[in-house]
Amino acid sequence: MQVGLIKSAELEEKPLLVDVKFTHSLCIGQTGSGKTSSFIYPNLIHRLQLGHGILFFDIKGNEHKAIKKLAKDADRLDDVVEIGKPWGKNINIITDFNSRTFSTLLKKIIKIPEDGGSNSFFYNAAFSLGMSIFQIIKTSAIISQEIKEMDIDQAPIENDYTIFTLDDIYKASSNIDALYDFLQERKKFTAEVFEFLQTNAHLYTDPNKQDLFQNIAVNYSMLENLLKELKKYDVVADNRSTPSKFESSLLSVISTLSEGFGFMISPSANYIAEKENPIDIVELLQKGKIVIINVRVIPDSVLELMLDHIFEKMIDLNLISEEKRHPTSIFIDEAQRLINKEIPLDVLRSSKVDVIMAVQSELQLISKFQSEADWQQISVNISEKYAFRSAFFGGSHLISFYAETGNLKTFEFVKEYSSSTQLAKPVFLSKDDLEAVELEYQHNVLQLSELKDDELYLYDVTHFESEREIIVYNTKTKKKHYKKLLTPMQKEHVYLMLKEYIPMDPDNLYEAMKDYRLPSYPLFKKICTELDIKTIHSYKESYKCRFADYAQLCNEILDGDQGFWNVLVFEEEEIQPWLLKLLEEESADVELNLIKDEEDEEDDILVEVISINSMNVKQELIKKCEENGLMIYEDTNELLFLFFSEQLLEKKKVFEDDDIPF
Repeated sequence: MQVGLIKSAELEEKPLLVDVKFTHSLCIGQTGSGKTSSFIYPNLIHRLQLGHGILFFDIKGNEHKAIKKLAKDADRLDDVVEIGKPWGKNINIITDFNSRTFSTLLKKIIKIPEDGGSNSFFYNAAFSLGMSIFQIIKTSAIISQEIKEMDIDQAPIENDYTIFTLDDIYKASSNIDALYDFLQERKKFTAEVFEFLQTNAHLYTDPNKQDLFQNIAVNYSMLENLLKELKKYDVVADNRSTPSKFESSLLSVISTLSEGFGFMISPSANYIAEKENPIDIVELLQKGKIVIINVRVIPDSVLELMLDHIFEKMIDLNLISEEKRHPTSIFIDEAQRLINKEIPLDVLRSSKVDVIMAVQSELQLISKFQSEADWQQISVNISEKYAFRSAFFGGSHLISFYAETGNLKTFEFVKEYSSSTQLAKPVFLSKDDLEAVELEYQHNVLQLSELKDDELYLYDVTHFESEREIIVYNTKTKKKHYKKLLTPMQKEHVYLMLKEYIPMDPDNLYEAMKDYRLPSYPLFKKICTELDIKTIHSYKESYKCRFADYAQLCNEILDGDQGFWNVLVFEEEEIQPWLLKLLEEESADVELNLIKDEEDEEDDILVEVISINSMNVKQELIKKCEENGLMIYEDTNELLFLFFSEQLLEKKKVFEDDDIPF
């Protein structure tokens, strides 16, 4: 029998606080019912005051400011660590992955149909290939670490594969050429390991190193077998058109796997694939830190597995003494996106971990778990449930609550199994306070040196994904402008890519630019194709008078001020008077830098890098170039323009290093 709500005329307003028993809680309520301000915030304040480590999944992308404000009020702003921002911290999601954990991720990102479907062969083969690549990389990492631990005065291994990320797996599986190169590289590594074992065979009888030596030998054997399993992919390019030497269907297998890792092309992939200095979330929580994860930049499949992995590591805390386990509260809004029926709520209590969840409707959880029975198995381990206003309670939808909630007012709620309506006291935060605390966090905690006194960075995920730009906002003038931003790791990628690929064939350079996710890739490929360019000259020493190294050259262009970036290439004698006059007249809007090769008299090229902030100047420049017979290549998405003289086109002149449009 369904029981109606009992309402008194005057409800007493008081904070809705969940007892800290580490037995978990759930709040259900539709948008605007008050669950964030009167359930999430009050309990967050309470846990902050208790000194808990806090893990908060910022689903909306803007809750981080509220958390910082509440942390500041608790005198804990210095404890805040953000993941998923260009200026935040990054993780290496697969640091501790074993084969079972990675297989779970692989199944999610490949999206293998439950019924197999007509393409079941390709899905299963792609899964098998992905697992083999992971196991090769993982085994190589173990061997590299074990050789280090041998601590002998010999360094026979050229490459250290101790640390790896999802980026390594993505690159190895991106196409057949990348996979072939990966296999050659790992075969070379395997040969070096074998040589190491041969040279140091005497260590087999060394009581201090015998076990480690044997383990290296076992892992070497495993690596050899794994590489043999991929022998069918190990075919040079010239033989891939010969059916007896290469199965053409394997290209579809690689494509299926590559599509699964498509999210790694995004600049945001760096947030979960940090190689140099990744943070350990559980370690930070045990130190009482407040970790905020920007959920918008990470795929749900990866987030779900990330949470599973965090839970596993939290359970491992039971191995240490109880007094050393730091209490932790995990807040998950829109919990249906992240949790699954394997969530170990029943065993997290002993680790002093409390999970506080919110959803709009219980139907979302039933849909996620695919049945009411599966959801109820999780539900029984959630000791406290609260329902705010929701249109989906009652009738066949009634699962946990014995009362209708559709008529509740904002901030009114009912507790599970209770027929009495209660009124929660909300926490309101002003926009000015949120702005002020963000300014303080970026200047005083992060100490972002490039910001002026009244400036702060704003992060628009969509814009950053397409343009690699963040917003610089002046809190006094209320004005905004855009700033190109590359992380140190991305800048290193650019530097290494240029050093490695500039002397090579353009086809390889195209792939390099694509692999390193550089924005100019489509434009550069179009230009080289139309000009029929076959070679690219290596970097010239003479240009070092202008740029210290490749990285500086790239940064000059990639990290330019707001406006339109243009790269103009002319032969020196063809610099048109109208162009110079235009630039002089618009000096307030145009910044001109000249690069000249003084040593090359026969082939003297002048490169002009111009930042144009005026749309009128830009249009005038295009018009004048067309009138004077100059070719224009335009990529409006990247605001990048290249102008070539007709004479230069006729010669089919190759790009010099500083002419390359990065």
